[in-house]
Amino acid sequence: METFTTSSLTILPTEIFEWALQKGYATALWRLPDSKTIHCLIDFSEKIEPQPLQVDEFNERKGFIFSPFENESLQKIFFLNADFYSNSAQTLTAESIFLLKDFNSKYKEFSDTPRSPVQLILPNTDLEKTQHLHLVEKAVGAIKGKTFQKVVLSRKMKVGISDALQISYVFQNLCALYSSAFVSVVYVPNCNIWIGASPEILVSVDKNNIFRTMALAGTQKYPEEANLSEITWTQKEIEEQALVSRYIINAFKKIRLREFEEDGPRTIRAGNLAHLRTDFWVNLNEVHFPHLWQVMLGLLHPTSAVCGMPKDESLAFIRNFEGYDREFYSGFLGQVNIEQETHIFVNLRCMQILPSLQEAYVYAGGGITANSNPEKEWNETALKMETILKAIG
Repeated sequence: METFTTSSLTILPTEIFEWALQKGYATALWRLPDSKTIHCLIDFSEKIEPQPLQVDEFNERKGFIFSPFENESLQKIFFLNADFYSNSAQTLTAESIFLLKDFNSKYKEFSDTPRSPVQLILPNTDLEKTQHLHLVEKAVGAIKGKTFQKVVLSRKMKVGISDALQISYVFQNLCALYSSAFVSVVYVPNCNIWIGASPEILVSVDKNNIFRTMALAGTQKYPEEANLSEITWTQKEIEEQALVSRYIINAFKKIRLREFEEDGPRTIRAGNLAHLRTDFWVNLNEVHFPHLWQVMLGLLHPTSAVCGMPKDESLAFIRNFEGYDREFYSGFLGQVNIEQETHIFVNLRCMQILPSLQEAYVYAGGGITANSNPEKEWNETALKMETILKAIG
């Protein structure tokens, strides 16, 4: 794990996160895909209130954005200001050291003390499985009845943990397991701790002023010792991913933006899973659209990869029949204007850690189309849950 360093002070980014957590500050720790740099941000505000997405304001503010799935017109954005920010590739400034003035050696024990593996206590899911199979059957019936083309149905599972979980330990495990994922842990007071490894960019603008988004759908277990080129896809999975691509293209059409590039679909690996992905990008040096990421965020969320198509009809089905509040699962999160880059991801492959640190909710879902098989859909959610559970033990 890389460190923050000064001539007299060396602090792991995970230690600063643990310190902020103990203090009760809103805080985020993250690593971008295919990067080794760990970022840490703290908002010292006494209270973080949800606020609407302000296009002009969010062009200037630096921080970390966190949104629930249910967020009509993006009126409930949690924004963590970068009152403290640093990353493992840079030296701590004198100002940063002052902000951490009461940091002391007790927070360093997290990296110095060997950790004993914790044991997962998994529930019996027989009843939940029966309910999920019936829900998938109901959705397939609605699709065949032309109510909508696709709906994404999810479930959550409560797991017990044999000893208090060290959050930074799980974060480091996720970083080691999933190098191509956006690995993050976020704490907002009264919202619990959320940790995950998302494979899906929602909106992104890099230093070169290139806007990106992606259509990610279709899931299967990655075969051992297989090449990506050898993986084949069913018609159901191909159609499911095509609907997500169409959803993005329709969003570009709504704002009359034709100058986008498209590449895909292609097979990609995300840990123990394979997906179909199409990448889209816009060169903002050639297209004058200074608020594109904010506008596209409003148009895309919730995408057909986490909700369905058409959006309104599939969202109504989820609200009526899924049977629980997704909270921040399948919402979005990520850095805003940090080092001149904005990277916002869909909150997938995640879990919510409850205050005892010995219980957690794990979330997973899958896209349902006319050709969906209920048993296979259940198995897909189980595979996705394994992604995050693997990092605990």
